[in-house]
Amino acid sequence: MASLMEDPRPLHVLLAHIGVFPKKDGGTQHAEQIGMELARRGHRVTIWGCDHPPHEEKSFTMGGVDIIRIPPSIVLGGIDPVVSVRDLDIGDVDIVHLHDTLPVLIRRTLSKAKRAGKPVVTTYHNDYVKKTLAGRILKRVRWALQGRRTLHSSDARIVLTPFFEELLRGKGVKGDMDVIPNGFTPVQDSPSMPAGLSSAEQSRPLVSFVGRLSFQKGLDVLMDAMDSYGGDPGFDLAIAGKGELSDWLDERVAASSARDFISVLGLVSDSEKRWMYENSDCIVIPSRFEGLPTVLLEAMHAGTPVIMADVNGLGGMVDDFSCGLSVPCEDSASLASAMARAVEADEEETSEWGAAGKSASRDYQWDRVTDRILEVYRRVLGR
Repeated sequence: MASLMEDPRPLHVLLAHIGVFPKKDGGTQHAEQIGMELARRGHRVTIWGCDHPPHEEKSFTMGGVDIIRIPPSIVLGGIDPVVSVRDLDIGDVDIVHLHDTLPVLIRRTLSKAKRAGKPVVTTYHNDYVKKTLAGRILKRVRWALQGRRTLHSSDARIVLTPFFEELLRGKGVKGDMDVIPNGFTPVQDSPSMPAGLSSAEQSRPLVSFVGRLSFQKGLDVLMDAMDSYGGDPGFDLAIAGKGELSDWLDERVAASSARDFISVLGLVSDSEKRWMYENSDCIVIPSRFEGLPTVLLEAMHAGTPVIMADVNGLGGMVDDFSCGLSVPCEDSASLASAMARAVEADEEETSEWGAAGKSASRDYQWDRVTDRILEVYRRVLGR
């Protein structure tokens, strides 16, 4: 079967995701990267996202992708913008690709696509953990009313890992599913040491966290692990990122018994991030829930061992690839033990972890991931 890269008529693909574009959270970045890779190959790509918080510019082009920010009338629960797609035209769209199952944007885009006779592909990204009982109840209700319907109404379903296929089967989802992972683009910028670190610190082992500062990412678990050492952990910890827990983190670090060995760097550039990957003894990912985090793939590509919380099958993935260590979710004692083991591992073991991760990462680069997504589009379109 010929690939869609050889299709004489480029496709017009509509991607829909609740995120605000451009943004660096995982799901939004996933849709952006697919869109830009498709555009690079000559396809026309439109992305519908939500304009929350609001921006002056409602439509723009980025990386060859036409992006439309749709203003909401209200925002349900502070997280789900209620948007209308009634006046948006999909007449010349060939295929609609939904990224999520529950938000209002997804539900209304699905209905519009079905009325117009457009084929729909849906990617299930993550099984989000809610902090409160009310949130967990609402999640179940929304899944019962909408989540399963979105997937059953789709012409094809994509999940990021085999774990999510098993999860959805357990939730009663029927029909074939394609397992196509998240992807990443290797950082091309030359590595540059983050401003918040000094060359004097490089005589000590370095453990790094790179990601959004949020409840999801398990920063409280990481800080509990650091406090468990009762002082000097025997390594330095660098935390890069920003988010809603930025102020909390500053206060938590100031109160920590290990505060002299923790550097909070804020948001870092791509070149600084590359330096962290290449100069850290390990990358720690203590998340409560994830789809397939880009940080994991980037660290693997850099040949840096990872410590991954065993959420949504990701610990098993790290174990299978032999690219680092897995720890139980929300277990600060196990995380502390894993960080100590990682920095104390001999050169042979760390080299083996790094080489295994680097080799496994090749299949996760965006060009290969997009090849597989295009195969799904072709199958759905009957080409």
